[in-house]
Amino acid sequence: MTSMELLAPAGNWDSFIAAINNGADAVYIGGQQYSARQSAANFDDKQMKEAILYAHLRGRKVYVAVNTLIDNNEFSSVLDYLFELQKAGADAVILQDMGLLNAVRTIMPGLRIHASTQMTIHNQDGAAFMLRQGVQRIVLARELSSEEISAISKAADGIELEVFVHGALCYSYSGQCLFSSMIGGRSGNRGRCAQPCRLPYELYSYHDKNKVGLPRQGRYLLSPADLCLIENLPELRAAGVSSLKIEGRMKRAEYVAVVTRAYRQALDILKENPGYRPGPEVKERLLKIFNRNFSTGCFIPGNNEFMSTRWPKNRGVCVGQVLDQTRAMITRIDLIDAVNRGDGIVVGAGQDHACACIIKEMKVAGENVAEASAGDTIEIRLEGQVFPHDQVFKTHDERLLAEAQQTIRGEVAPRIPVDAEVHLAPEQTMRLIIHDQSGNRVEVTTKNQLQEAEQYPLNEEILRQKIGRLGNTPFELRNLTLSGDMNLMVPFSDINDARRRAIELLTQKILLGKQTVPPAPWQYWSGKRSYLLPQPADMRTPKTLLAVAVSSVEQAGTALQNGADRVYLGLEGLGTHHHLQKSQLHELLQQSPEYTDRLIPILPRIVKPSEHYSYRKIIEEGFKSIMIASWADLEWAQHSGLNILADYSLNIFNHYTLRYLCQKGVKSVCLSPELNLNQLAGFENLNQVELIAHGDLIIMQSQHCMLGGVQAPGKKTCSLSCRAGNYYIKDSKGYEFPIETDGDCRFYIFNSRTLCMVEDLVRLLALAPASIRIEARRAMNEGLGRTIQIYREARDRIEDGSKPDLRLYQQELKTISNVPFTKGHYYRGVI
Repeated sequence: MTSMELLAPAGNWDSFIAAINNGADAVYIGGQQYSARQSAANFDDKQMKEAILYAHLRGRKVYVAVNTLIDNNEFSSVLDYLFELQKAGADAVILQDMGLLNAVRTIMPGLRIHASTQMTIHNQDGAAFMLRQGVQRIVLARELSSEEISAISKAADGIELEVFVHGALCYSYSGQCLFSSMIGGRSGNRGRCAQPCRLPYELYSYHDKNKVGLPRQGRYLLSPADLCLIENLPELRAAGVSSLKIEGRMKRAEYVAVVTRAYRQALDILKENPGYRPGPEVKERLLKIFNRNFSTGCFIPGNNEFMSTRWPKNRGVCVGQVLDQTRAMITRIDLIDAVNRGDGIVVGAGQDHACACIIKEMKVAGENVAEASAGDTIEIRLEGQVFPHDQVFKTHDERLLAEAQQTIRGEVAPRIPVDAEVHLAPEQTMRLIIHDQSGNRVEVTTKNQLQEAEQYPLNEEILRQKIGRLGNTPFELRNLTLSGDMNLMVPFSDINDARRRAIELLTQKILLGKQTVPPAPWQYWSGKRSYLLPQPADMRTPKTLLAVAVSSVEQAGTALQNGADRVYLGLEGLGTHHHLQKSQLHELLQQSPEYTDRLIPILPRIVKPSEHYSYRKIIEEGFKSIMIASWADLEWAQHSGLNILADYSLNIFNHYTLRYLCQKGVKSVCLSPELNLNQLAGFENLNQVELIAHGDLIIMQSQHCMLGGVQAPGKKTCSLSCRAGNYYIKDSKGYEFPIETDGDCRFYIFNSRTLCMVEDLVRLLALAPASIRIEARRAMNEGLGRTIQIYREARDRIEDGSKPDLRLYQQELKTISNVPFTKGHYYRGVI
């Protein structure tokens, strides 16, 4: 049976030790920069080297997350950082930025690359494309079922697949979320996600502005339950998964210890028993350390426990319910599970009056006790008001944490077993041979020769005591073999010296076998210098084009008739709930053949292996250009014979990624909307670039439809409520975020503010982009035509040298829009 790697997280040194000591085969960590968990403590350069050394001596691996988008000004320094990681022996780096990935493959070909889940790889074509880019492993999107993972594994032979099996889930596809970025400037793509999905929201209907959904469902409408696949290890192995990834670089070390040990023990049993599934006590232990309820995510289709809408924090386990509470806040609780002094509890989780406390004192039958069992009634003092029948959850298990802390302190740290051979012969030096289970073997001799013993000859007891003194090393002596004359002696200091030298040699030999060979410094600096050389700008296009992105044939017609130079038509049925059909597109082209050059289909961002909508066949004829929205379509597009454009969902954040795409034949690239004007001005050239100037940006794309979950809780069949009206969610500050679904029932959230740069169009056009875009993917039939006319007129007048009053244009656009305006990140940027 092929074994699966157990990969654990570490956001600090204690978590790293917890992972190693509890059985992780590999640990993923981040440095002080360029990591998608910038809020974790992370590892400085010294700690990074120490972690790699510590892991390698114990036969474990270290993967370093460098999985953020890289700014142009950071590119040189991040390459130096990666070169140092390779010299330190990092087993792999986890990357998101395609420009950086291409640079590493060019400059440091020996450095192993894992494609981050932030690259949104979710189908066979995406996996095959990454394999051809020199990627050794893909961290797959979390939204895949076991059957879909299996399909990818079979189609993309030769690449390892890493799958999240435990921990927090994102509501949005990773890499496709701009929510935190747009509402607060903290970009998830730059490692600063503020987790807006864990905040409360209300669901409203645009029709009557009334709340939608039952209050008992809770207000945390975007808060997923935690993933737990410990009962599905046989399916993961059958699907071809190479590595099981535990989420949690922001979690405490005790969490890492408990979760890692649970999966380690389960995997060890699975080797002997291929159908093994852990009993309920294992899951109970995992629930005690942290949970928002457990879910199988998308791995098992039809999962009705995907969300945790009532409580976005650690829920713990239910240990009882409130009987009553006195005016003095003395609260009686009937227990259904044990609690101990020092445990933390939450009463009324998910309700407005929820309160929490650490049990410092409790009574049973009037007596102070340190522990209480199921069936007992305890009395404790609470600082908040609670009510009879409120459920009580234990969120902090003091005993479980104490057990975990023992493993972190190294009291049960695993050691590497070694065997020793000692050869004794008169008037010769003592030969000491030490070898490990991996075949590493070293031999040393004592400095002095063996002499005949007058009183205390060497024996197995003495030699085991001296050679077995390995306490400050990662080794432990297992077997000792003696051969030769037993009536000899040598100074004990000689034996100790030989042992130290042997262990040093063995350590070096082990590390040498783990070492990746970096390029010579002169090769690295030469390659880096060549890669970073600026490229000459192509000829400037005579005029900046006006592009419009829409979701329906009707919108496309409106855009074409009102002067759009290009119209991008999404195929996934966003807002219409139906995929666009070939007949619809061809009818539009037949009615107006002159639109052939201007109408460009946008391929979907997401096409999972189980979906059968043949969007490629729809555009086989009648079109001259296409726009790709995922890495999965780039190679196919190159062989399609069509002009290729790239959407902003590819997260193009620097001119190295832009250059990479242009070298692949892409004619136009819509840059990340997280870039500000100063960053844009630093690009080599923008003559193949599109900038979004106006419209409603998609800030989340999710596999889970909130509407069905809130309006038809617990039901397996969808109520199709998305087709009955239009909806939005409102946050606690009153901001309203429109929501839509598409033909695959995927769920989209749009920004609460409409981007409008008409007032700043002079500055935008001064950057000389190839095109500017109006993003009209939401139904915008009323006013769409006039919006296009305003931007076209403003652009023409600016490029003709006149000075139009852009404020008047903005005022007119405000009368068209019923949503307040924003300038996005053009002035503020992201952190």
